[in-house]
Amino acid sequence: MSRLIKLQIRNVFYNKMFYVCLGLTLLMSPILTFIISLNMPSTTIKVFPEIISFMAVDSGLISAIFIALFFCFDFSEGTTKNIIARGYTRTQLLISKYVASFVGVAAMHLASCLLIFILFINNGLGYEDGMIYSLINSILYAITYLFFYGTMSFLLEKNGSAIVACIFVPSIIPAVLGLIDTYFKINIAKFWIDNLSNKLIEKPSLANLGLPVTFYIIYIIAFIAAGIYLSKRKEIK
Repeated sequence: MSRLIKLQIRNVFYNKMFYVCLGLTLLMSPILTFIISLNMPSTTIKVFPEIISFMAVDSGLISAIFIALFFCFDFSEGTTKNIIARGYTRTQLLISKYVASFVGVAAMHLASCLLIFILFINNGLGYEDGMIYSLINSILYAITYLFFYGTMSFLLEKNGSAIVACIFVPSIIPAVLGLIDTYFKINIAKFWIDNLSNKLIEKPSLANLGLPVTFYIIYIIAFIAAGIYLSKRKEIK
């Protein structure tokens, strides 16, 4: 299993699309940070909050594209059967993809954070009350979507379908949940990934961090379980 994980991690850094996505991340991160900082008071500590914001939302599209392409890489290259023929199971292949894609996305985020810090260091880097809670929320938010994108992409297998699904499904789900809420007079939309941290954003605190963290963990486990279950039921081409 460790050899398969190492192979997949190597595939991440040998994949041209990783460097394309990394380049886009490094291009967009300082631009978005600068634009957002223009609307902030001059007395506000600028660097760290913008790093948190970028990790949580602004790089989501690039991460989605990278994850979709990486999870479909072996299918598009026709190497999946070779991996299975070596004695690895579908579950092991999927888990290795999860681990390797996490390494790739983390590398992109860390590189963008470092670049933002270097470019905006003169604006000051400090600590604000509740900042750590926002950081934890942002990291778990990104990880949760990583497993969501990965599971969909592994099951769809094709680059185009996976990219479309990763881009549009996250925007369709909240709309569907909103309609369900309106029709049945309930309130389940607030428990979707994008809406979990609304209360935390208004007032960062340990108490308000509990709900999103709990549901992030539930979603991650559910996405992994769904991916493993469904991958066992489909034929590897």
